[in-house]
This record gives sequence, C-alpha cells and structure tokens, in this order.
Amino acid sequence: MKVATLCDDITAAALRFEWLTEALQPVSEVGRARFAAVRPFRSGEEPAAGRHARRVSEVARAIAAELIDGVREALRELPDIGGAIARARLDDVLSDADLFEMLRFCDASERIATLTLNTILDGLQPCGPLQRALEPGRTGKFGFYLADALDDGLARRRSDLRAAQAQFDAACGRLSSGVAQALGRENVATDEFIVMRDDVRGHLPAGVHVVREAPTYFLCSLELDENALAALGRRDQCAREVASAEEAVRARLGGIIRACGDALEAAVSCAGELDVLLAAARFAQRHQCVAPTYVNQARIEFVEGRFLPLERELEREDRVYVPVAMQVAGASVLTGPNMGGKTVALKTCGFIALCAAFGLPVPARSASVALFSEIAWMGIGIPEAAEDLLSSFAREVVRLRDTLDSDLERALLLIDEFGRTTNPGEGRALLLALIGRLQARKACAVIATHLASIAKDAAVPHFAVRGLRSASATSEAKDTKGALRELATRMDYRIDRVTQERDRASDAIELARLLGLDKELVEKAKEILTQWTP
Repeated sequence: MKVATLCDDITAAALRFEWLTEALQPVSEVGRARFAAVRPFRSGEEPAAGRHARRVSEVARAIAAELIDGVREALRELPDIGGAIARARLDDVLSDADLFEMLRFCDASERIATLTLNTILDGLQPCGPLQRALEPGRTGKFGFYLADALDDGLARRRSDLRAAQAQFDAACGRLSSGVAQALGRENVATDEFIVMRDDVRGHLPAGVHVVREAPTYFLCSLELDENALAALGRRDQCAREVASAEEAVRARLGGIIRACGDALEAAVSCAGELDVLLAAARFAQRHQCVAPTYVNQARIEFVEGRFLPLERELEREDRVYVPVAMQVAGASVLTGPNMGGKTVALKTCGFIALCAAFGLPVPARSASVALFSEIAWMGIGIPEAAEDLLSSFAREVVRLRDTLDSDLERALLLIDEFGRTTNPGEGRALLLALIGRLQARKACAVIATHLASIAKDAAVPHFAVRGLRSASATSEAKDTKGALRELATRMDYRIDRVTQERDRASDAIELARLLGLDKELVEKAKEILTQWTP
C-alpha cells in the first residue's frame, strides 16, 4: 500500500503502518503486486471508499474463515504468468518453464473456482482449452515436458530419431569391436579412449583417429567409415526434424495462449484483486472490524475503538486491552493521568482514520470517519537524526511549522503533549495559540496535554481519561512488572467527555508510589501538593 500521500514516515511509524501492511499482506505474487499499488481514497471519493469497506465486511460476514483460508492456500500456488503472456503475444518460443507456469495457473484457477467463490468476485475461471492442451505435458506435480502425447507428428519424429540413433550406435559398435580386437582388448569406448604407447606394436590399427598425443599415451577416437557416416547423417537429420517439430508444438501452444491472452490477463487481474480482498476480509474477521460510515466534513467518531498493534502485544502478555470512544470535530483536548492511555487514544484515532482511508473495515464497534487529506503525528516519538543539533522542543516546533504550511481543512492532527519540555507558561501560551490557529483553519485535531485549563481557555471540547481507581494504601509493587500489573488493574482507561470543566490530578504521585518510589519521598510530595496554590 502507498501511504506517502496521506502521512509522512514519522506518522506512519507512530501509527504502526508496517504492522497494518503485514496484517493485510496477500499470499500470491499477483496479489502482492496488486497490493503494492493500492493507494488511499481521497476526499470526494467517500462513496467508493464506503462501497469497498462494505464489500470487505460482507465477505467477512458471509464466508467462513476456513473457506477463505482454503482459497488463500490455492492463491498461494498461483504464479504470475504476465511475462509468459507477453512473450506469447510477441511470438516468442516459450520454454518448458513458461508452459509449466501456465499449467500451474490453470490448476490453481480451477481449484479456486471449485471453492464456489465466484459469487464474491466474478471472472476467475480456468481456461479450459489451454488446460486441456497443456495437460499431456504434465510430469508429476512439479514439472512439464514437451511430451510425445502433445502432438502425433512430434511423436513420429522422435520415433524416427530413436531408430536413427540405434542404427548409428550399431555402426559405431561394429567399428569399436574391430578396433578392440586389433588392440587385444575386450572393448573400447565409442567416443574417446586412451591407448598406452607401450601397448602399440608398430602403427595404431585402422579405424583409430588420434585426437592428442602425450609422451606415454595416445588419446584416440573411432574413425567413422562410410556406413557410420551415413548413419550419423540420418541421425542428425532426424534430430533437426525433432527440433522443428518441437518448435511447431511450442508455437501451437503459444498460439493458444495468445488466443486466451485477454481472458488470462483478466484472470490474473481478478486473482490479484481476490487475494487483496480476502486478506482484508480475514483481517476484519480476526480483529472484529466494522465498515465505517464516511462523512464529508473533517470529523472522526468511534465507539470501542482499538489500536490493534498494542492490543495484540497485550494479548501475548495475557493483559486486557480497554477500547475507547472518541468524538472529534475540530480541535479537542484530551487530558488524563500519566500512563493513562492518552498517547494510545491518539494513536487509535490515527489508526482508525488510516484504515478508513484505504477503504477497510475499522477496529471498532461503530465508526464515522472522514477521508482526511493528511494525518500528522506531532509530539512524543519524533526521532532524532544523527546530524540533528535541535532540542526536543525545537524538533517539535520545526515539525509543527512544516505541518502548518499545508492545507489543514481536511487534516487530522494528533498532537501529543506539545511543549512538554519547555517552560510550562510559555508552553501553555504556545498551545493555546496553536489551538486558535487550528480552529481558524478548520483542522480536525486531538491535543493530549497535562497543562491546566487548556480546553476551558481555548473553548474547545474536553475529553479525559478516567484515571486510577482507589486502592488500599498498603498496596505496593514488589517489582516493576508487578507495578504494571497493578496499574493495569487499577487504571480506568475509558474516556469521558468533560462537561464541567475542572483541573484533574495527573495521579503522578500515586503512580510513583505504585512504581516503588521511596515512601518517605512520596509522603513528602503529597504534603507539598496539599500546600500548593496554582
């Protein structure tokens, strides 16, 4: 899939685009070629994107996973015959390997057709005339040979060649027997043989031709007489006739391929599309995805949305992933405790938008999504280049500068704790000014922050992670893994719309206690917090 027109490398990495492409990877050569050309739908193509997502969902609901897997196994055996078709159209002589690939394609197409999936995608039908023409050349499961059964004339020519070869071998055999008797041997080879000088009394016998002399031996061959030369001429003529007959058979088979060329190319295209479709359907089945509703304004809304790469990682660790719900139109602020899932919530928004952009069902119970012209990740996770002398804050500013230069009206901006590494007062001022700019430019943006009263002062919707549930004061982690398990148990990752604006605690002190920070230090921090007036 081509994502460059939708987001840059930093955003693609943050949203785990490589995970998505791996999860959607087709199994055949033709499928992978088709998949590599897939591009995101653009603004204005909402109806087409919706049709594609609904089609994938319909296949996922209607076809059992076992049947889809069976068809994909057949697709895995499907070779790319595009090159052979092109050579046949140029009247090139096709090799046995080319013809074998054609036969494999026919076999796999027939198997796919027998699985009755043409109700999903019409057009993938085996080419009967070509399959019947090639069948006599099948040699086991993994081979093709230009067999006699392919053509009666070829069979006769090969029979003549075998007879001519036998006559030549007989003539050479008589010569070999005479030379062997003259040399006092039981036999000599009919091609080349060695005669030691010490074994020769006088001259070599008649019928022996010296190929090369050495100090101790002669390298010799039989000197053909008139009868042997005549037999050799007949054999070579028969060999030329066999070659001509084989070329005629290859030309005939190439003509059949040429005649079926349009149908074969349509089948190749159909197979690639089917492979991509079934990969997407299995993705939807595995991850319980639904077709989103596409809207014409910059907005994203979902219920029980999931960031699949993280969900799968947590499953491998026997940990539970908590889905979230969001409603974002224009700029919105997201607050919550440390390790409460704000970053994951932003990535969930981006991942769902990314899936929807390619006309895929999305990992949610329901979703309503725009086709964004750009998805941009800003904040935590911007990598540092080897030659980069900028600070973390400077890199954020440069990235923000470049993003604001683009058309933001149909953009989705995911801003994760912008200005967290600079002076809080100035960081807050910059963030408020940025939200004002985003509102003026009608961008869809989610801004995660710890800074106080941002949503209230910017007059934008405010969402908040529920945060840590209460626990006994005696609970404490034995180690970091234990702390993370307790954190996962106590943290409520669900997100609420904040209707009565108030500053929420970040739960940082409680988190520090859970992670095993010195108890005296933690208690002192609590005391200082109670005395602090913002």
